[in-house]
Order: sequence, then C-alpha cells, then structure tokens
Amino acid sequence: MAVLVRWAGLLALIVGSTTLLAWAGTPQWMASFGRLGDQPGELNGPYDVAVDGAGRLYVADANNRRIQVWDARGAVLAVWGKEGTGEGEFRKPTGLAIATDGSVYVSDYFLDRIQRFTPDGAFVGQWGRHGAVPGEFDSPSDVAVDSRGNVYVIDTYNHRVQVFTADGQFLRQWGRRAKVSNVRSALNVLVDEHLNGAFYYPAKIAVGSTDEVYVADSYNNRVQIFSPEGAFLRKWGGLGIWGGRFRVASGLAIDLTGDVLVADFYNHRVQKFSPRGAYLGQFGSEGNQPGRFNGPTGVAVSADGSVYIADFHNSRVQKFVWP
Repeated sequence: MAVLVRWAGLLALIVGSTTLLAWAGTPQWMASFGRLGDQPGELNGPYDVAVDGAGRLYVADANNRRIQVWDARGAVLAVWGKEGTGEGEFRKPTGLAIATDGSVYVSDYFLDRIQRFTPDGAFVGQWGRHGAVPGEFDSPSDVAVDSRGNVYVIDTYNHRVQVFTADGQFLRQWGRRAKVSNVRSALNVLVDEHLNGAFYYPAKIAVGSTDEVYVADSYNNRVQIFSPEGAFLRKWGGLGIWGGRFRVASGLAIDLTGDVLVADFYNHRVQKFSPRGAYLGQFGSEGNQPGRFNGPTGVAVSADGSVYIADFHNSRVQKFVWP
C-alpha cells in the first residue's frame, strides 16, 4: 500500500505541475542582447551574468575570454579582459559575483583561479592554482558572495565548495564526489537517493538573503541547500523532463521574494521554486526565437526584479520581467 501511495504522489506531481505553473504566471520577454561574434556587444558562449546595484549587467563572455558590461537596455558600457594568464586576463571566465562594496569576482575555469576587480574592471587581486588541497582548484565554475563579504567557489572537478575571505584567505570547504544513479534520481519520489552533501560536477552557486547557500549539483540533477558553515539543510530535484525535475541544473539565482530560479540546461528552460523547493512554474523551450533557449546557464535578478538569462549556445542574454 505504501508503494501505491508513493506512486500516486508521483502522478500527482507530474499532473499537478501544470496547475502550479498557471498559478505562478509566466514572465514577459523583454529583450535579447548580443549575437555570435567577437566585437563589443557580441558574444561567444556567455556562461554567467550578474547585475550590480546600479543596474549594470555583467556578462562572462567565456569563449571570447572577457567580461562585458551593459546597461539595462543592452547598450555596451565596457569590455575588459583578454586571453592570457596575466593579471586581468582570462582563459575561460565562467562565474561572476558582485559584492555589496561593488567588487566583481570572476572564476576562471581553465586557469584555476579567482580574480577580483573594481566595478570598472581594474584588477584588485587573485588567488588559486591547480590542485586539490584547500585554496587550490580544479576547474572553478562559479562564485558567490554572502552578506559578510565571504566568497564561495564551486570547485567543479574537486566536487566541493570552498569559502574564502574577500581577499582570498581560505576559511572552510565541504563536499565529496558521489554520483546518484539516473534510475534512483528519476525515482527519488519513491526512494530517497541519499548522498546528502555530496556532489557530481556541481556548476553553480547562489547565496540567499539569510546566507543560505544554494548549489546546483548539476550532474546529480538536483539543488542542495546548506548553511554558511556547510551543514546540509535540504534538497530538491531529480532527473526528468516534467516540472521540478532537471536534465543538468546549470544556473541559479534568488529573486526579490526569495524564490529560486534554476536554469535547466538540456530541458532548455528556467524553473522557479519556493525557498523550500516547491515547484512554482517554468518558462522557455528549445529554440532561438525570443523567449526560447539553447542551453541556458547563468541567471541573475536585478533590483527592479528583471531576470537575465545567459543563453549559452544562442550566444545572447535574454531579459524577462514577471507580471
């Protein structure tokens, strides 16, 4: 009988997602910024986005090895960085975070380091090198900053989160490598997949207003939430195509109400959840038309509630607003 009840719950989750989607509403598409190329205002594999307090949009233009800065209407304000290993140079910038003091942190996936800049792109400092001991990285893919200015780094191939002070002093770390089987992930409404606190190629990280830490545990197809000290709190997701499930969770942002936006790479959509993981809705489908995606990655929310999505394979950023 317990199995039948659990299967009924699975069916309710699948069918019920449509009702929840209608309740949450659908965001309105506003604009697309960028196209494939290497000139200012053009992009090649935009991997992450961030918005500062003045409403300026920062884009990690990964395959052009640079950061671009736009205003809210898509006008280019600045371009900084170039290919190289020196200060202010990049091999593959994949993660962006902006601190309350305006500092811009950039993770470099190939150079295994974090760089810190002023809002205008002046180099401030850096830390990290290739390796597995604390303070070293193996393909850091994203970065986030909490209310105290501490910097959280997704250390993808070391399957962990590392935490540093604003100037790069190591504080702590958590995580280990463990893969949830696809079958167990798809059926985790019946049997919990366990492996709490373990990761399998995590890709993105975000910090909420209470400093809870949200991690896109990408190839385990789930989101895990931790205290700032790394204590496991809760999780949601699992492999699938219906609402609340993922095929590689590839981006994270917290909106103005505390709800969580998650980019779903191979389902070509963005999903919305409550802070406790209740599925609220989704938008997007595969394509290159306005409002559609081809591998969404970075997600950012501005102070006016606008949502920006890095549309990786379409080499553009799309802007939405909730009704």
